[in-house]
Amino acid sequence: NHTRHHVKACDYPGVVTLPGSKELLGKEDIDIETASVRGVIVKGLTAKDIELLDVFEGDEYKREETLAYPLSSFTSIEDSETQKILSTSSPLPQDLATSPNLNTFVYIWAAPLSRLSPTIWDYDAFVKEKLWRWVDQGASGENSEYGEVDRRRNMAGAIVVPEGGEGVLVDAGNQASGKKEIKFGHPMRKEFGFAESHINLNNGSYGAPPLAVTKFCTEMGAKCEERPDVFFRKIYQPILNRARERVAKMLNAEPDEIVVVPNASHGIHTVLQNFEWEEGDVIVGFSTTYGAVSNALKYLADKQPKPTLSIIELTFPTTAEAIIKQLREHLQSLEDAYDQKVVVVLDAIISNPGIILPWEEMVKVCREERAWTVVDAAHAIGQIDVDLGKSQPDFWVSNGHKWLMSKRGSAVLYVPRRNQHLIRSSFPTPWSYVSPPNQVPFPELFEWTGTLDLVPFLSINAALDFRESIGGEKKIRDYCNDLAFKGGKRMAEILGTSLMDESGEMTGHMTNVLLPLPVQPEASTKENQDLWLQMTNTLMEDYDCVSAIYMHDKKWWTRASAQIWTELSDFEYLATSLKELCEKLYAQQVSSTQS
Repeated sequence: NHTRHHVKACDYPGVVTLPGSKELLGKEDIDIETASVRGVIVKGLTAKDIELLDVFEGDEYKREETLAYPLSSFTSIEDSETQKILSTSSPLPQDLATSPNLNTFVYIWAAPLSRLSPTIWDYDAFVKEKLWRWVDQGASGENSEYGEVDRRRNMAGAIVVPEGGEGVLVDAGNQASGKKEIKFGHPMRKEFGFAESHINLNNGSYGAPPLAVTKFCTEMGAKCEERPDVFFRKIYQPILNRARERVAKMLNAEPDEIVVVPNASHGIHTVLQNFEWEEGDVIVGFSTTYGAVSNALKYLADKQPKPTLSIIELTFPTTAEAIIKQLREHLQSLEDAYDQKVVVVLDAIISNPGIILPWEEMVKVCREERAWTVVDAAHAIGQIDVDLGKSQPDFWVSNGHKWLMSKRGSAVLYVPRRNQHLIRSSFPTPWSYVSPPNQVPFPELFEWTGTLDLVPFLSINAALDFRESIGGEKKIRDYCNDLAFKGGKRMAEILGTSLMDESGEMTGHMTNVLLPLPVQPEASTKENQDLWLQMTNTLMEDYDCVSAIYMHDKKWWTRASAQIWTELSDFEYLATSLKELCEKLYAQQVSSTQS
C-alpha cells in the first residue's frame, strides 16, 4: 500500500502512502507490484545511528512505523556485500497478505507531493546508472555528488527545496548554502502575477493565486483537454480526495466531513435550502452579514412557509464581550420560537468591516440556547487558526481563493457527521441523489453536480504546497497580522483619523481605517452608491491601487488587506492616495453645497 516515486531533479525516491499514490498516478486501481516498495531491513542500529539517519533524510521525510514483509532471511552485512544486497531484487510471494511480516521504520515522503514525479522510481535503473555516486568507490572524497551526502550527515539541519531539485542544507544557525532566505514583502511579488506598478491591498475581495498555483491549473487544464473522458472518469477524483484530506487535517475535522464547493455563498445556500422550514421558524442574521448571504436570508423569508427573519444590529467599534452578550439576549428574546427552529447565520470574519468575530464563543452561545449555527467563514481558512473539532459548529464554509491562495472558484464546506443526515442534496441536485429514507454518503452528494471546471477545486493542493514551501501557516499568519495592524495605524496617522479596532484584538489580515470624508446627511442611497463607485474607480484608475471602501455607522471606511507580498510602504501609499482623493471629493461637496 505504498509506491516509490522520483523526486524531481534528484537521484533518490520518495515513498508515499496509497492516497498520495493514487493522486500522483491519477488512478484508483494500482497493481500489487507497483504498490509494493522494495528495500533492505536493517537491524542493530543504535539510537545515534537513527539520529544521524533522521538528519540525513531531513524534513523531506518523516520516519514512520510501517508493516514490512521480508523476502529473505536476515544475514550479516559487510561493506563488500552492501552493493550486492542492494542490487538484489526477489519476486513477490503470490499471497503477500499471509506472508510473515514485522514492524519496521520507513522514511515516508513528507514534503509536498508536487515535488514528486508521477513516474514510479526504477530501482534497477538506479543500480545501473546512479548507485556508483552514493556507495562504493563513487562515494569517495573526489566525487562532488557525495558532498551533499556528507553535509547532510554531518550538519544538524533541514533540506530546503522550494522549487524541486536536490536542495541545500541549512544549519542550526540558519545560514543557507547557496540559497537566499525566503522573505515576505516586496521580494514575494515575483511569486505572483501582478503588474509592476499595481498595489493590491484588497486580497479580501478576490484573492490572488501565486504563479505556482496558476501553473498547476494550466497544466491540469491541459491534462483534462488531452483526454477529457479519462480526466473526469479517473483522474480528478483521487486529487480532489487528497485536497479534502489535507484541508480536514488543517481544520481538525474528518475527511468525510469536508467537501469542496465553488464559493462560500454557494455552500451557505446549499445548507439553508436543505433545512425543512416551517411556519414560525426563525432565521437570525446580522446587519453586517455579507450582501449575497443577506439576500439569501431575505429570499427564504419571502417564500412559503415564510420563516421569520430577525436581524441583530452590530455597530463598530465594539468589543467581543458586547457582541456575545447581545447575541445571547437576542436569542433569549425569541420566546415565540421556543418550540421552533432557530438558525443563526454568523460570520467568523465579517467582510465589511473586516473584523474577526468571537465566532467560536458565539457558536457555544447558540448551542446553549438551542439554536443551529451556519458559520460564514469566507475569510477564515488561511487567515486564522481553525479547530472545528473543538468549536463544533453545525455547518461551516470558507473560501479557498481568498486567503488560502487557491484558484478562484474553490471553497470548503464542513458538515459534521452528526448533521449529515440533514443535507439531502447538493446544489444542483447530484447524480448520486436517492429518495428518502435512503441516503448516499455525504461526500458523494458533491462529487458530480454537473459538468464544470474542476481545476479550481484541485488547486487547493497546489495552494497548500506553496504555503508549506514558504514557511507554513504560522509564519504567514504572523507576518500578515502584524503588518495589518501596523499598516492600519500608519494609515490612520497619515489620514488624521482612527482605526476601527484600536486594540488589534479583532484584527487579522485586514485593517479598517476611517476616511476623512463625511457622509452627507441629505444624500440618498443612490448618491452614496455613486460616490462609492467614484472613489473605487478613481483609486484603481488614477493611482493603480485598490482597497475596499464601504460605509458603516454613517461613516466612510477603507479595508486594507495585508498579504505576504505587501509592506508598510504600500499602506503609506494607499493612505496618501486616499487622503488626496478625499480632499478633492470634499472640496466638490463644499462647492456643490454653496452653489
